[in-house]
Amino acid sequence: MNSETTYLTDLAAVLWPCGGLLGPGDRGMRRRVRRDRGTQYLPVPSAHNPRVILPAYNRSAATRGITSFAQGHSLRERARTLLLTGAFATGMAPLLLRDRLYVGAGPGIEHALTAALDRELSIAIHVGPPRANRKPVLLLLTPGGRTIGYAKVAVNDLTSRLVRAETLALRHLAASSLRDVTVPRLLHEGEWNGHPLLVQEALPVGDQTDRPTRRQLLRCVTQIVGVTRVRERRLSDSPYRSSLEERIVALGARPEAAPLRAALRRLPDVRVPFGAWHGDLTRWNIASTARRAFVWDWERLCLDAPAGFDALHYDLNECVQAGVHPGVHRWLDSGSRLLRDPLVSETGLRPHTVSTVMALYLIDLATRYLQDRQAESGGRLAAVDDWLLPALEGLQDRAAHEAAHPG
Repeated sequence: MNSETTYLTDLAAVLWPCGGLLGPGDRGMRRRVRRDRGTQYLPVPSAHNPRVILPAYNRSAATRGITSFAQGHSLRERARTLLLTGAFATGMAPLLLRDRLYVGAGPGIEHALTAALDRELSIAIHVGPPRANRKPVLLLLTPGGRTIGYAKVAVNDLTSRLVRAETLALRHLAASSLRDVTVPRLLHEGEWNGHPLLVQEALPVGDQTDRPTRRQLLRCVTQIVGVTRVRERRLSDSPYRSSLEERIVALGARPEAAPLRAALRRLPDVRVPFGAWHGDLTRWNIASTARRAFVWDWERLCLDAPAGFDALHYDLNECVQAGVHPGVHRWLDSGSRLLRDPLVSETGLRPHTVSTVMALYLIDLATRYLQDRQAESGGRLAAVDDWLLPALEGLQDRAAHEAAHPG
């Protein structure tokens, strides 16, 4: 049993306290499940590398789950999605996929969600790659395969904090006026098996939406900044800076903490506009039309951060898709251009503070990764000493030069 099959059995214990058992799809196991009136799920592509967990004999729910959770940005991903949907639509998937997750007949997460929403439903589950903040995202479907919404269930202390934070964020955003940004409504909050649970509506994204253009992205970013009152403050007087330093101090004796704290203290004391930021705005959490942006995964919403952080975060994650080191090198230029765009300038961000804001973003990101222990799960950007600290060193020099020559 590898770490992924261990994660799968632990996850099954959270979602189905009645019991979940991994095994092959042989006749003996199938007869046992039918006798116990249990349910079969298929870990796809396998129990050793689970990314989605799909109902074995509900074709409409399984095919809808594949298309809803597919990233679909590369030719290989699109081909894999097409192959899987074909296998489930024809009923061949249970024959082609060997591994099974057998669930007992007692009350499980499906029963809790059916009761909470007062309607019959089926589920498909997104697991995703190993990360410190990995948690199951459940696609909730009618028996005919129509999407009802999404549920998130925490599995540990970190994900409990994130699920609770997203619940609060959705409540806050429901009372905000985002002119061109649509946010999912909170449908239910509660607990399941001792873990925080939230249910949110599904946003109307699909074939009519796409990744945002530069203008669409910046329009979205600036509107999110304005979710709270935008205040311009000198960095040394800002609650944000004090909070960031406290977070660095809380890292304790980690070797990265000292250079991060020193970098923060070396930044020029410029005036910066502070507002809200989504906290994890990437291609996986936003879709756009010409007129609207649809944004989800608000678990890291912060109401006090330098304007422009979301643009930098989105751009960094785009730049590193083909490799971290060349991507970060590109980002040092492209991120600067984004913050100098007239749309971002409308937030009050001035050209001579651009590198200071970029440095603050890297310090904030590094602190988050270290606090959440992301490096232990092998995330693409998690090894901050490998790329982030060297990039930060160059940004400090740029920030000092810009501040000294504001014209």
